[in-house]
Amino acid sequence: MQRALVTGASRGIGRALVAELAGRGMEVIATARRVDDLAARPAAARLPLDVTSDASVATAAEAAGRVDLLVNNAGVSVGAPVEDTPADVALAMFDANVVGPLRLIRAFLPGMRERGSGTVVNVSPVGGQVAFPLNGPNGASKHALEALSETLAMEARRFGIRVLVVQLGGVATGIYEKQERYFSSAYADLDRAQQDAYENHQARQVDLTAQQAARGIADAIADAGSPLRVPIGQDAAGIIAERARFDDAAWAARVGGFAQPESKESR
Repeated sequence: MQRALVTGASRGIGRALVAELAGRGMEVIATARRVDDLAARPAAARLPLDVTSDASVATAAEAAGRVDLLVNNAGVSVGAPVEDTPADVALAMFDANVVGPLRLIRAFLPGMRERGSGTVVNVSPVGGQVAFPLNGPNGASKHALEALSETLAMEARRFGIRVLVVQLGGVATGIYEKQERYFSSAYADLDRAQQDAYENHQARQVDLTAQQAARGIADAIADAGSPLRVPIGQDAAGIIAERARFDDAAWAARVGGFAQPESKESR
């Protein structure tokens, strides 16, 4: 029986993925910062894990034992223009979204390498490949995660280890509503326009559920022919394909102006 470890399993996609993988016959180790949040998960083990702590990762790795499938799902998201993002907030985001997965990879890849098999799955939004306004530092951390993943795939394939980046589009997990936001008055128009666009998007009810996203991730894992990057959901695939059709200037014109501030000359 394959053993999987899922980070960020207390809610949303992580929670759904624990159930999905267990339902497919895997022995799943569910992890989260607070182990009490993992109650009632269909998991073989429930472990406390803070991906931003070297000591926490080492303790969890020792308790977990053999892991054949590592799913780096834990992460944080912040909404802000680049100018308004506090440096300490950006650093914390990179620690959780990039260095966190690196810590887990360092903990479990040696065992996979010795056994000659294993799979690492890094969960990323489409913002890890496509840039959007008001998502700069978060998108930058996910771009970094995807670069890390691509490099790891090149390095680890000779040891029989697969690497996947599952790229999420819209998933109804509530993360957008709950994320920290930093906006000065200079960007208030963009903030309002983005929220209006989000409300319109929500009204169309096109987002995947967490369970549907988990099913797509599990399908990608099960398919030995999956490429490095696997979009999850039609909107994810559509956004990536649309970005590929535009040069940088055209894409900026397409998505860069939710609203334009009134110029001084026109006042």
